Amino acid sequence: MSKRRVLAISSDLDQLRRIVATLERAGAEVDAVRNPEAIAGDVIPHRYVFYAAAGGDASALTPLVPKLRERAHVTIVTEKATLSDLTSYMGDERVNHVVVGDELDHGVYVTAQKLLTGDIFGIEKYLPEGTPVHYARLRDFEGRGKAIDTVLSFAEESKMRRQVRNAIGQVSEELLMNALYDAPVDASGKQVFADIDPHDRTDKPSPRPVSIRYAATPDMFAIAVRDRFGRLAKNTILSYIDKCIHSPNQIDRKTYGAGLGLYLVANAAASYIVNVAYGVATEVVCTFDRGAKAPLRLVGVFVHPGGAEMLKGPVAEKLEVADG
Repeated sequence: MSKRRVLAISSDLDQLRRIVATLERAGAEVDAVRNPEAIAGDVIPHRYVFYAAAGGDASALTPLVPKLRERAHVTIVTEKATLSDLTSYMGDERVNHVVVGDELDHGVYVTAQKLLTGDIFGIEKYLPEGTPVHYARLRDFEGRGKAIDTVLSFAEESKMRRQVRNAIGQVSEELLMNALYDAPVDASGKQVFADIDPHDRTDKPSPRPVSIRYAATPDMFAIAVRDRFGRLAKNTILSYIDKCIHSPNQIDRKTYGAGLGLYLVANAAASYIVNVAYGVATEVVCTFDRGAKAPLRLVGVFVHPGGAEMLKGPVAEKLEVADG
């Protein structure tokens, strides 16, 4: 099978060489330029573009965006970015990934591999090869509590600092509650729990199982929560986070609901990756540094390239086996 052609852009020659080497290691055939203007023609022909944004803010996209093809997939590489910067970068529907600072090599490698192969699910992609991954399956509020206790016990056994354990617990709770009670929809696409008071939801099981995977390495802790509906969209994530960032009032759980949860997750984790097969599954992967808390530095929203009918086949079967 021929390799996919990928475009790498960076005005920094050393950085450009690193990006090219990483993309080639991921299996791509790489074209490299120092700036978007170096591409002949009005439209960049490449579907996958890795763009090093000089200046550290979304205005760096200005020379690139007009030249992108309609279905391009852009990964931004930048030295630094606030949470507000990250949401600004991803405002264009073609920009779905941001890699910040020290994450450059691994972040670019994993992002490229997932884009090139279409194999987007799995916490293992963010872990060193051979890392043991633990697993729990649940359907209700009681199961959620037991799963969080198990994850936190493992985090303590793995000698994660109290501050890190607190972040792991908070993110696990938010992701599991979203998967259990915000993700489920009926055959017509209506949210199953939309008309049920949040306090009353805890007595009802989710119509499909939810899973959580977790692992520890010498450098980090990782969790992944998966639902079996596949309906979380990038614009939903960005709109909620942006609303929370710019809210003039104190953020209120009652007002923001699941949206506040997404904002809290983005503030607590070092990596925040969303994998979606529409109508089949959503998986959210988060990592936490073992050391001091660092700002979010790897963000991505991956959508399985197959259509809904295709997803009833191999992808759905693979996820079914993986979730027991």
